[in-house]
Amino acid sequence: MTIQILEKQKREGGFTLVELAIVMIIIGLLIGGILKGQELIANSQVTATIAQIKGMDAATSTFRDKYATLPGDMRNALTRLPSCAAAGTVCANGAGDGRINVPVDPATAPTISQENAQVFIHLAGADLINGIDTSASSTASFGSGLPEARAGGGFWLGYSVDGSVGDIANATEGRPSHYLVYNGLIGPVGADNGPVDASRAAQIDRKLDDGAPETGSVLSGGTTCRGGDGIYAEGASGSCSIAIRIQG
Repeated sequence: MTIQILEKQKREGGFTLVELAIVMIIIGLLIGGILKGQELIANSQVTATIAQIKGMDAATSTFRDKYATLPGDMRNALTRLPSCAAAGTVCANGAGDGRINVPVDPATAPTISQENAQVFIHLAGADLINGIDTSASSTASFGSGLPEARAGGGFWLGYSVDGSVGDIANATEGRPSHYLVYNGLIGPVGADNGPVDASRAAQIDRKLDDGAPETGSVLSGGTTCRGGDGIYAEGASGSCSIAIRIQG
């Protein structure tokens, strides 16, 4: 009698080309979804920052309509504003001359007692904006006495008597006015230290103005923000500071 012994051949494990292709497609979809999600988050932050800018301009207009003076410049803020009248606040009276008496310059740090920081203290004291610390411990820093922007960095205000706005524009590009400065830090914005790259700055400019960094009511600058042809260097990785003309 013949006995046959059948040996099972073990199949070597591994992926087929079809399986590998499916895995690569799934990985590609995941990476694409992550990148798209990051882009959507960045766009929503820019949109929220634009809404902040419009909101602060509107709050300033409301303040002027109600009190017949600029916030920050109010001569008797300590007695007229409800929150400023309380003890232990950082509120200060302004000069009452119709303008913010501090030149607008992204490279110059405001102090909490100056009118360009008191703008936001007065607005908060009138319950027109929130997110501002009006207590005696408040400082001229983003998230304390100065508003923090949704897309990073923050804001302060100043006045230009000749249209010049630090390194952002010269007298032929801007015009005498109050400007809301949006900057990444209280100091010069260089290639590596701003919250808004040229692409995002251009996006803000297009939504609020003419999309050009050197003309209109939105002016932008920085060491690598603008190209030599007077447009935003949107393909570069540099950072911008932005000045938005408000309140005439």
